[in-house]
Order: sequence, then structure tokens, then C-alpha cells
Amino acid sequence: FYGSFLHTDTVPNALFFFNEIEQYDGFELRRALRNHEIDTVVLASDGGNVFEGLNMAGIIHDKGIITYVPELPDEMGCYSACSFMFFGGKIRQADGVLAVHQAGAYGSDRDKAKEKVSETQQSTQFTVSEIIGFLNEFETPPWVYEKMFRSREFYEFDQEEKERLASRTDEIDRQSLYSINGFINAFFKHLEKLEKENQ
Repeated sequence: FYGSFLHTDTVPNALFFFNEIEQYDGFELRRALRNHEIDTVVLASDGGNVFEGLNMAGIIHDKGIITYVPELPDEMGCYSACSFMFFGGKIRQADGVLAVHQAGAYGSDRDKAKEKVSETQQSTQFTVSEIIGFLNEFETPPWVYEKMFRSREFYEFDQEEKERLASRTDEIDRQSLYSINGFINAFFKHLEKLEKENQ
């Protein structure tokens, strides 16, 4: 493990991200990239720390890494700040759930508390400007912003939209995707088995 990242010798060219985005995950991503020949980051996260997500998206973009969202059970997918990491991929493919929403501190004490309007607006506008800056750098289509900033509710991209968001998928090695999906199936079966044994 590298923070929230998982690396396995079964698929040595890939890093798997199945957790919430947390502070310092960017440092762990850099450490993993120093230690392994990684060309693909596999994404399945509910989101988390917005600025850490943007930081990792920048690293992924600068390194020219493939981003891949696989099909997963139980509505697992790449949500919220995880989508920034997906858009950071110069080569990207989403077979599973990819969903966006407005940036905010949802469910936290900060979200529930009454704050001064000017402070809230300033913080929100700064966050949005950073998100737009990164997404512009990744050449994200402008219509994505309409979906992203429209509502606090998740907007899930449909199959046609995911195909429009895909980039250079012909350059993705099909054998590598086969190995990645094989590992994911085995990994979740193993987790299921452990869960049953602990009941």
C-alpha cells in the first residue's frame, strides 16, 4: 500500500485507488511512481479532499498516465474529486460509474453551520477557479462544467458521454485491461470471502 493506493505484482504496471482521497495521498502517489513502472491508475473512489484530488490529477497529467474507471459492483465508481484524477489522464477510459457534483464541504460541521456569506462565497469561488484551471489544463470539454457545477446532487455521465470523454483509448493495451479487470474480480471475491468468514 502507498497511502490509499494499492500496488500488486499481479498487475505491476497499475496502481489501484479504492479509497477516499485523503491528505498526503499525492506524496504516496509520487513514492509509488518512483518505485514502480506505472502507466495506469485504476479509479474507484467516493471522492474526498478536493485539493489533494487536484494535486494528484496534476501528477497523473504531467506523467502521461492512463486513467481507467472499471465496472464495479454496488454502485462503486469514480465520484466527486476522483473525477479530477480521471480527467487528468492524457489517455482515459471509463467503463464504470463516473459522476460529478458541485464542490463543497457536504455533511461536515462546516456545511451545517451558518457562516458569513462573504467568507463562504470567497472560499467557494477560489475552489471553483482552481478546479476550472486544472480541468482547462487537461483540455476537459467545457460541457463537463455545466454538469459539474449545476447541483450538489451527483450527475452520472451516461455511456455516450463517457465515450465522448474517452481519450486515445486505442493506445490502451487490451491485455493490460484484461489483467486489471481479472485482478479486480479476484480482489473483490477475496474481500467477500473474508467478510463471510468474519460474520
